[in-house]
Amino acid sequence: MSKVLKVIGVLLAIVGLGLLVVSFLPIKDNPVTLGYRENTLETTVTSSVGAVTGWGTAVSVVYYRNLGISIGATGATSTVKLACSLSDTEPTWSSAQSATNMWDYVQMIDTENGTSIDGDTGVSWVNSTDVRLFEANSNNFRWCNVNISGTTGNTGTTTVKFKPADNS
Repeated sequence: MSKVLKVIGVLLAIVGLGLLVVSFLPIKDNPVTLGYRENTLETTVTSSVGAVTGWGTAVSVVYYRNLGISIGATGATSTVKLACSLSDTEPTWSSAQSATNMWDYVQMIDTENGTSIDGDTGVSWVNSTDVRLFEANSNNFRWCNVNISGTTGNTGTTTVKFKPADNS
């Protein structure tokens, strides 16, 4: 009987040690790994074809400090502006800013050269094919979205994607 108890004790120790080791292994798609939390889903906010203008689909960035922004243009003429809001509920982007509909255009940083892009100005193309990467400090925003304008005579496509992340 004592031999059986010793074997059971050894087996329990092995299982416990195995669980302890596994708890320290990084798990694929773990949102918190090595001090960097990433939203693993890249979100296409909008894909504007031709002379289509307007707002994309807003993304909640409340749990993320940084927002990566990819803008791809194929033969496009357009202006892309980043807008964000601190409001708990998503603003009505297509309506004017007001005390009850709070949002504003915000600055983006070009990751190629560190140039800041004023929110009210945005990024513009004229019949261009290019991919540009930007980042925005989103550590206090709740919602972010983009507005595409200036597409008169445009026959190309402008696609905007967001990828929020946090380094804490």
